Amino acid sequence: MLLVIDAGNTNITIGTYKKDELLFVSRLATDRKATKDQLAISLKSIFSLNCIKAEQFRGAIICSVVPEITQALSEAVTILTGSTPLIVGPGIKTGINIKIDNPSELGADLVADAVGAISKYQLPCLILDLGTASKISVVGEDGAYLGCTISPGVKISLGALAEGASQLSQISLIPPTHTIGTNTADSIRAGIVYGTADMLDGLCDRIETELGTKISSIIATGGLSSIAKHCKHDIIFDDNLLLFGLKTIFEKNQK
Repeated sequence: MLLVIDAGNTNITIGTYKKDELLFVSRLATDRKATKDQLAISLKSIFSLNCIKAEQFRGAIICSVVPEITQALSEAVTILTGSTPLIVGPGIKTGINIKIDNPSELGADLVADAVGAISKYQLPCLILDLGTASKISVVGEDGAYLGCTISPGVKISLGALAEGASQLSQISLIPPTHTIGTNTADSIRAGIVYGTADMLDGLCDRIETELGTKISSIIATGGLSSIAKHCKHDIIFDDNLLLFGLKTIFEKNQK
């Protein structure tokens, strides 16, 4: 079995593959101060809940955008499985030609997303990764990573609005029934949910125009990917795209 881990700013997502089957996906809240022992205990508990023994893993791979916990997480995996995990970064084979100004700047999560999308979907494609930040990655028809857009995530926008306006309380992201809100909560929901969806639609159109070629696939992934259900474009939803990308990267590095 293969252990795949995505350490994001909000959550650490843990998955286990048995050959091509994703057996389970679990999440931990990201704690930048967590020690290797704390992380090992949390991982062991997740394995136990899913009836998995740590010694069953033949390998592991980690993708992290939180440098503060990358090393501790790697050591925790080593403690449990007895093997050193691959960490997505410079020197790891991905098979992608990264055509941005400084390829080393590209987040490991976006690399894994792109690898997964290239393996599964028709190109050129756009990957909407909606989480702490809302990101749109652009993969060309030859499989090259061409760049991306990054904007504040939905929850960050909502939190900033609530913090900046003292009369506004925290609002849930339940989609409103109307665009024209008739109360404060629904008005905020309409602005955040439909506003984000229209922003995504608009950026997809701008990217397609700039590329000068029709986009074949638009894939939504990430913890807040449900926002894309309100887009006008035809969207493919793939919650575990990043984990599949990690599995693919691991296999590329075993050859």
